[in-house]
Amino acid sequence: MFDRAREALEPSDAQVEAWLRSLPDATWLELFDAADALTDEDRDVARPVYPDRVRRLYRSLPGASVDWMKWMRGNPLVSDPSMLAGAPVADAARLATVYVRGERFNDGVFGRAVQDGSVDAVVRRLRVWVRQGGC
Repeated sequence: MFDRAREALEPSDAQVEAWLRSLPDATWLELFDAADALTDEDRDVARPVYPDRVRRLYRSLPGASVDWMKWMRGNPLVSDPSMLAGAPVADAARLATVYVRGERFNDGVFGRAVQDGSVDAVVRRLRVWVRQGGC
């Protein structure tokens, strides 16, 4: 079922990847530095007021202009972000969008994603893509 939904995605994987490629190197440096700076204490974010390092990571994540609520319905990546390793990099940007926009509507969404390692999976997928010359 989700495969059929993926085929109808707007923007397409190729469009999202092209947008990610257009981001300046400073964007990637900021994202990876923010992710690497998180401490275990930062990850204990069961509160709506996040530590500075978590807020920095939140601001640094590149998202995708996508209907995130539609994309996440029935999407196995939402419940198992470790699957991002074998997914298109566009899905990492889409999942980042789910966490960032979700936080706007429900305090704690981003914090839970940091706490349970979901944001780490997003950053890992983006980092691999960048290191492999994706941008």
